[in-house]
Amino acid sequence: MKPQKKPFLIIIGFCLCFFLLLSAFALAAPPDNFTGKMNVLGLSMPMAKMGNKSRVENVMFGGLVTITHMDQKKTFIMNPKAKTFFEQPTQERVPSIYNPNVVIEKKKIGAETIDGHPCIKYNAVFYNKEKPQDKFTSILWEAQDLGGLPIKNEVMIPENKRREGGPDKFTSELKEIKAGAAKASMFEIPKDYKKVSSMGEVMGPEMREMMQQRQKK
Repeated sequence: MKPQKKPFLIIIGFCLCFFLLLSAFALAAPPDNFTGKMNVLGLSMPMAKMGNKSRVENVMFGGLVTITHMDQKKTFIMNPKAKTFFEQPTQERVPSIYNPNVVIEKKKIGAETIDGHPCIKYNAVFYNKEKPQDKFTSILWEAQDLGGLPIKNEVMIPENKRREGGPDKFTSELKEIKAGAAKASMFEIPKDYKKVSSMGEVMGPEMREMMQQRQKK
């Protein structure tokens, strides 16, 4: 049996989901300025968050950088090598549990220590008030020493929401958190970058070939 594909857009989509999940950070509440490592689909990716802005570096595809401005619902994909970027509307395939329009039903099911952090473990069902028919189930691990920050999240993806070749379950973990380490410049497009009109252009021929080879495996 062939292993599941790990296309670039699946990784980007689920990273956005996790950042949206963390969209209300502070240390009596969790911090809303931090850097860390996002562990997802077997990858460890440098990331940062400052208020409503997030950044993640995709080490699988030559260091492409995804910047999301959640308040403006805009996502930028940057290629630092080619100095190009592509802009698109943010697509929230899984709603953020911190969105005021989201209804959350949460039940404590235990306690575990994750990566040295004492956590409370919850079963959760959540959905957007505007789309009550689209319900998602999740297991959350909230770090009690980080103000209840969900440092591990396991979301079950309904069949009609899965991307082609994507998994039915998505687990993400946040590690090496450094509060206050993010800088405003991390979330800006450098002035010498050229805007392009498609993902294909921002990836370039070399990266497109790399992606095609990975999908054939």
